[in-house]
Amino acid sequence: MPNTITIEELIRRANTPVVLDEILSDLMPPSHFKEAAFSNYIPDPRFQSQSRTVDILRHFIKDVEVKANHKTSLFSIFSSKVRPKGSGIYLDGGFGVGKTHLLASCYHLFASSKKAYLSFQELMYLVGLQKLDGTFATFKGFDLLIIDEFELDDPANSRISTNLLGQLFDGGVHIITSSNTPPGALGEERFSDEDFRREIGEMAKKFRQVRIDGEDYRISHHLHQTERSTWYVGEDKQEYLGATNSLNEKLQRIVSISYKDLKNLLSSAHPMKIRSLLSSISGFTISGFSEFTHPHEALRFVYFIDKCYDDNIAIVVSSEVPLSAIFHHTIMNGGDTKKYRRTLSRLNEMTQITAEMLV
Repeated sequence: MPNTITIEELIRRANTPVVLDEILSDLMPPSHFKEAAFSNYIPDPRFQSQSRTVDILRHFIKDVEVKANHKTSLFSIFSSKVRPKGSGIYLDGGFGVGKTHLLASCYHLFASSKKAYLSFQELMYLVGLQKLDGTFATFKGFDLLIIDEFELDDPANSRISTNLLGQLFDGGVHIITSSNTPPGALGEERFSDEDFRREIGEMAKKFRQVRIDGEDYRISHHLHQTERSTWYVGEDKQEYLGATNSLNEKLQRIVSISYKDLKNLLSSAHPMKIRSLLSSISGFTISGFSEFTHPHEALRFVYFIDKCYDDNIAIVVSSEVPLSAIFHHTIMNGGDTKKYRRTLSRLNEMTQITAEMLV
């Protein structure tokens, strides 16, 4: 395969039909967390809730495994008893405290093959492809469903997800999910368990709400290392070109793309197609990056960064604006603030990792 991939080839691949079976066979933790385990999650000793959460999740997975094994036992096969209803855990915590690491650890620890891992947004994308009944049929035989970043800020999606998860619980599926909370100080602007209960009503009783306190590791460990950032602003053209050349030397399957072409790519293909497309790419160099002023374009970029982060895709950017200012204040202060803040946090970490790799 050639080292570089043209934008024309990328758009051609992105616009091929979505194959549902391929999507369903790939519902597992992203490569960024392929080694995630409870043993390599390091709780911050200042926040006891982190180690307590590990214990809660270990016991939950053990209990689900017991129930799954009983379901497939000879007694269960010949029993006329109705399958027991599912149970759930809801993790509430700020960005960077390790929620996704813990969710991936649950997936890896659970021995049954009847399990799936996906983001809430991807679950909604599947509902769009299969409708509600089709999505329920896909997951109704599963033992464990893990949903990262449950989003409660869209009333329509909240109603759809409440209906779907209620059916899955009744069918015996166990569910672990996390909340989409903003970064920063403990309790500040978070989507609390009270919000969760209010939004999904009686179904919230099926979840055990577990709060994880802590600071954003990505910001506390990387924010002040801007001298090594791969987010080049303004006149840093030579540095950007040098980083681009270095990336091409060290990695295969690199895409060089302009900000304008990136927006066109993201608007031309179904998000689940973007997900599968990015799995074959190692890095992006993006030139002429500017500020997002339209929420639809900004949200497509949020999903793009989520997938780049998930798949350890390196990013080198030449930008007209600082990283902290890529979302215009009119959308940054709107209903999707939490998603934009998560993206800024992840971009900060990704650009630092890319810089370290290129040294």
